[in-house]
Amino acid sequence: MKKKNETFSMMVILLIPVAIAINIVGGQMTSILKIPVDLDMIGVILVGALAGPLPAAVTGVLTNLINGIFDPTWIPYALCAFFIGISSGLLSKYNMMTKVWKLVISGIIIALVGTITATPITVFFFGGATGGGASMLAAGLMATGKQILESVLSVYIVTESVGKLISVFIAYFIIKAIPERSLVKYKYGEKFIKTKSN
Repeated sequence: MKKKNETFSMMVILLIPVAIAINIVGGQMTSILKIPVDLDMIGVILVGALAGPLPAAVTGVLTNLINGIFDPTWIPYALCAFFIGISSGLLSKYNMMTKVWKLVISGIIIALVGTITATPITVFFFGGATGGGASMLAAGLMATGKQILESVLSVYIVTESVGKLISVFIAYFIIKAIPERSLVKYKYGEKFIKTKSN
């Protein structure tokens, strides 16, 4: 039983690269399709739900650093990914990822964390535009005479809420597909076994 409670057990170390791959695929999908919703934190939320805050934060930072090799605009957002990981893990710790209504609240909380951390980065590092779908919406608002900070914040509060709600539910459905014998090996895995039987 001691293994399960370790922050970085072998199961967690094996999960992190899989979660990073999920993040990269989600990020590439939104980038290619130019949709104003980010799905690049599904793996972070997945790790947070199963293994806790620290492994999720590591997953988020590593995702952004790896993506940053090909597109340096990802690197400053590693801070944002770190806090999304921490919040995901804490929400799971306090049983906020086991029922639909709790998932909705968790998605909104994670979206707020993402908005609060990403908005200053977008404004101060990139002048309000990073080239993504959300940037185009922010540029449209700025064209109407709104301030940069107000425009970016207005767009992020909507796009982050939609993106993180989708991400939380995708992560939840991935967890539901994991066999119980594997779930019990994660720190918070048993929480999801109880909900499976309900």
